[in-house]
Amino acid sequence: MKNNIKERRKKEKREERSLTKVQKKEHGQKEAEQEAEQEAEQEAEVESSELEELQEELEEKRRLADDYLSRLKYLQAEFENYKKMVARERERYEASATEGLVKSLLPIIDSLESGLATANANVKRSEGESSFVKGIELIYKDLMAVLGREGLKPIKAVGEQFDPYKHEVVTAVVDDGLPEDTVVEELERGFLLGSKVIRTAKVKVSKAKKK
Repeated sequence: MKNNIKERRKKEKREERSLTKVQKKEHGQKEAEQEAEQEAEQEAEVESSELEELQEELEEKRRLADDYLSRLKYLQAEFENYKKMVARERERYEASATEGLVKSLLPIIDSLESGLATANANVKRSEGESSFVKGIELIYKDLMAVLGREGLKPIKAVGEQFDPYKHEVVTAVVDDGLPEDTVVEELERGFLLGSKVIRTAKVKVSKAKKK
Protein backbone atom coordinates (compact mmCIF):
# COMPACT_ATOMS: atom_id res chain seq x y z
CA MET A 1 0.00 0.00 0.00
CA LYS A 2 2.74 2.39 1.04
CA ASN A 3 4.67 1.48 -2.04
CA ASN A 4 1.72 2.39 -4.22
CA ILE A 5 1.39 5.76 -2.58
CA LYS A 6 5.08 6.47 -3.08
CA GLU A 7 4.90 5.43 -6.67
CA ARG A 8 1.92 7.66 -7.27
CA ARG A 9 3.66 10.63 -5.65
CA LYS A 10 6.78 10.06 -7.72
CA LYS A 11 4.66 9.85 -10.79
CA GLU A 12 2.88 13.11 -9.89
CA LYS A 13 6.23 14.82 -9.29
CA ARG A 14 7.52 13.61 -12.63
CA GLU A 15 4.36 14.87 -14.29
CA GLU A 16 4.74 18.20 -12.49
CA ARG A 17 8.35 18.50 -13.61
CA SER A 18 7.38 17.51 -17.14
CA LEU A 19 4.54 20.04 -17.14
CA THR A 20 6.86 22.72 -15.79
CA LYS A 21 9.34 22.07 -18.58
CA VAL A 22 6.57 22.28 -21.16
CA GLN A 23 5.30 25.49 -19.60
CA LYS A 24 8.78 26.95 -19.52
CA LYS A 25 9.31 25.94 -23.11
CA GLU A 26 6.00 27.47 -24.14
CA HIS A 27 6.79 30.59 -22.13
CA GLY A 28 10.17 30.83 -23.84
CA GLN A 29 8.56 30.48 -27.21
CA LYS A 30 6.08 33.23 -26.37
CA GLU A 31 8.88 35.52 -25.25
CA ALA A 32 10.80 34.78 -28.43
CA GLU A 33 7.70 35.46 -30.50
CA GLN A 34 7.09 38.71 -28.62
CA GLU A 35 10.69 39.77 -29.11
CA ALA A 36 10.45 38.91 -32.82
CA GLU A 37 7.23 40.92 -33.09
CA GLN A 38 8.84 43.87 -31.29
CA GLU A 39 11.86 43.72 -33.57
CA ALA A 40 9.59 43.51 -36.62
CA GLU A 41 7.59 46.51 -35.38
CA GLN A 42 10.79 48.47 -34.73
CA GLU A 43 12.11 47.59 -38.19
CA ALA A 44 8.77 48.60 -39.72
CA GLU A 45 8.89 51.91 -37.83
CA VAL A 46 12.46 52.52 -39.04
CA GLU A 47 11.51 51.66 -42.61
CA SER A 48 8.45 53.93 -42.40
CA SER A 49 10.57 56.78 -41.04
CA GLU A 50 13.20 56.28 -43.75
CA LEU A 51 10.45 56.20 -46.39
CA GLU A 52 9.03 59.48 -45.11
CA GLU A 53 12.49 61.05 -45.20
CA LEU A 54 13.00 59.82 -48.76
CA GLN A 55 9.61 61.19 -49.78
CA GLU A 56 10.46 64.57 -48.23
CA GLU A 57 13.83 64.61 -50.00
CA LEU A 58 12.15 63.69 -53.29
CA GLU A 59 9.57 66.45 -52.84
CA GLU A 60 12.32 68.96 -52.08
CA LYS A 61 14.24 67.88 -55.19
CA ARG A 62 11.06 68.27 -57.25
CA ARG A 63 10.58 71.80 -55.91
CA LEU A 64 14.19 72.63 -56.75
CA ALA A 65 13.81 71.13 -60.23
CA ASP A 66 10.65 73.19 -60.84
CA ASP A 67 12.43 76.31 -59.60
CA TYR A 68 15.45 75.69 -61.84
CA LEU A 69 13.16 75.00 -64.82
CA SER A 70 11.26 78.23 -64.18
CA ARG A 71 14.52 80.19 -63.97
CA LEU A 72 15.79 78.53 -67.15
CA LYS A 73 12.63 79.47 -69.05
CA TYR A 74 12.94 83.05 -67.77
CA LEU A 75 16.59 83.25 -68.87
CA GLN A 76 15.71 81.79 -72.27
CA ALA A 77 12.98 84.42 -72.71
CA GLU A 78 15.37 87.17 -71.63
CA PHE A 79 18.02 85.92 -74.06
CA GLU A 80 15.51 85.83 -76.92
CA ASN A 81 14.45 89.40 -76.11
CA TYR A 82 18.11 90.43 -75.98
CA LYS A 83 18.77 88.86 -79.40
CA LYS A 84 15.75 90.66 -80.87
CA MET A 85 16.90 93.96 -79.36
CA VAL A 86 20.42 93.49 -80.76
CA ALA A 87 18.97 92.62 -84.18
CA ARG A 88 16.78 95.77 -84.13
CA GLU A 89 19.73 97.91 -83.06
CA ARG A 90 21.88 96.43 -85.82
CA GLU A 91 19.16 97.09 -88.39
CA ARG A 92 18.80 100.68 -87.19
CA TYR A 93 22.55 101.17 -87.26
CA GLU A 94 22.86 99.71 -90.75
CA ALA A 95 19.91 101.77 -91.99
CA SER A 96 21.40 104.91 -90.45
CA ALA A 97 24.83 104.20 -91.96
CA THR A 98 23.29 103.52 -95.38
CA GLU A 99 21.19 106.66 -95.19
CA GLY A 100 24.22 108.76 -94.26
CA LEU A 101 26.24 107.36 -97.16
CA VAL A 102 23.44 107.83 -99.69
CA LYS A 103 22.81 111.40 -98.54
CA SER A 104 26.50 112.21 -99.01
CA LEU A 105 26.27 110.93 -102.61
CA LEU A 106 23.24 113.02 -103.59
CA PRO A 107 25.30 116.15 -104.45
CA ILE A 108 27.48 113.96 -106.71
CA ILE A 109 24.34 112.66 -108.44
CA ASP A 110 23.18 116.27 -108.90
CA SER A 111 26.52 117.22 -110.45
CA LEU A 112 26.48 114.23 -112.80
CA GLU A 113 22.91 114.92 -113.91
CA SER A 114 23.67 118.61 -114.43
CA GLY A 115 26.84 117.85 -116.37
CA LEU A 116 25.11 115.27 -118.55
CA ALA A 117 22.22 117.65 -119.25
CA THR A 118 24.65 120.36 -120.35
CA ALA A 119 26.69 117.92 -122.46
CA ASN A 120 23.59 116.48 -124.15
CA ALA A 121 22.37 120.00 -124.95
CA ASN A 122 25.55 120.56 -126.96
CA VAL A 123 24.84 118.78 -130.25
CA LYS A 124 28.17 119.80 -131.73
CA ARG A 125 30.58 117.49 -129.90
CA SER A 126 33.82 116.01 -131.05
CA GLU A 127 34.24 112.26 -131.12
CA GLY A 128 36.42 112.44 -128.03
CA GLU A 129 33.84 114.52 -126.17
CA SER A 130 31.07 112.08 -127.13
CA SER A 131 33.11 109.15 -125.80
CA PHE A 132 33.75 111.04 -122.57
CA VAL A 133 30.06 111.82 -122.14
CA LYS A 134 29.15 108.17 -122.75
CA GLY A 135 31.66 107.14 -120.10
CA ILE A 136 30.09 109.57 -117.61
CA GLU A 137 26.64 108.23 -118.50
CA LEU A 138 27.78 104.67 -117.75
CA ILE A 139 29.24 105.76 -114.41
CA TYR A 140 25.99 107.55 -113.57
CA LYS A 141 23.85 104.53 -114.51
CA ASP A 142 26.04 102.16 -112.50
CA LEU A 143 25.92 104.46 -109.48
CA MET A 144 22.12 104.75 -109.66
CA ALA A 145 21.81 100.97 -110.05
CA VAL A 146 23.90 100.35 -106.94
CA LEU A 147 21.95 102.92 -104.92
CA GLY A 148 18.70 101.52 -106.30
CA ARG A 149 19.55 98.14 -104.82
CA GLU A 150 19.95 99.90 -101.47
CA GLY A 151 16.41 101.26 -101.82
CA LEU A 152 17.03 104.69 -103.37
CA LYS A 153 14.38 105.90 -105.80
CA PRO A 154 13.44 109.35 -107.17
CA ILE A 155 10.33 111.10 -105.92
CA LYS A 156 7.71 111.65 -108.63
CA ALA A 157 7.24 115.35 -109.17
CA VAL A 158 6.11 116.83 -112.52
CA GLY A 159 2.38 116.35 -113.04
CA GLU A 160 1.82 115.24 -109.43
CA GLN A 161 -0.32 117.07 -106.90
CA PHE A 162 1.83 118.95 -104.41
CA ASP A 163 2.65 116.78 -101.37
CA PRO A 164 4.18 118.70 -98.45
CA TYR A 165 5.90 115.51 -97.26
CA LYS A 166 7.68 114.97 -100.58
CA HIS A 167 7.80 118.37 -102.29
CA GLU A 168 9.24 121.74 -101.36
CA VAL A 169 7.72 124.70 -103.22
CA VAL A 170 10.35 127.12 -104.46
CA THR A 171 8.10 129.20 -106.68
CA ALA A 172 4.65 129.19 -108.26
CA VAL A 173 3.36 130.04 -111.70
CA VAL A 174 -0.14 131.05 -112.76
CA ASP A 175 -1.69 128.38 -114.96
CA ASP A 176 -5.47 128.15 -115.27
CA GLY A 177 -5.12 125.02 -117.41
CA LEU A 178 -3.97 122.92 -114.44
CA PRO A 179 -5.46 122.16 -111.04
CA GLU A 180 -4.00 124.42 -108.39
CA ASP A 181 -0.84 123.14 -106.69
CA THR A 182 0.12 120.84 -109.54
CA VAL A 183 3.88 120.41 -109.89
CA VAL A 184 4.82 121.94 -113.24
CA GLU A 185 8.60 121.81 -112.97
CA GLU A 186 11.21 119.97 -110.92
CA LEU A 187 14.11 122.21 -109.92
CA GLU A 188 15.97 119.61 -107.86
CA ARG A 189 15.23 115.94 -107.62
CA GLY A 190 13.99 114.48 -104.38
CA PHE A 191 14.66 110.94 -103.23
CA LEU A 192 13.19 108.16 -101.12
CA LEU A 193 15.28 105.56 -99.34
CA GLY A 194 12.87 102.71 -98.95
CA SER A 195 9.72 104.50 -97.77
CA LYS A 196 11.59 107.34 -96.04
CA VAL A 197 12.03 110.74 -97.65
CA ILE A 198 15.72 111.63 -97.41
CA ARG A 199 15.44 114.75 -99.59
CA THR A 200 12.32 116.58 -100.72
CA ALA A 201 12.00 117.57 -104.35
CA LYS A 202 12.29 121.32 -104.99
CA VAL A 203 9.45 122.19 -107.32
CA LYS A 204 7.47 124.90 -109.11
CA VAL A 205 3.69 124.60 -108.74
CA SER A 206 0.68 126.02 -110.55
CA LYS A 207 -1.57 128.70 -109.10
CA ALA A 208 -4.94 129.93 -110.29
CA LYS A 209 -5.24 133.50 -111.52
CA LYS A 210 -6.63 135.82 -108.88
CA LYS A 211 -10.08 137.10 -109.72
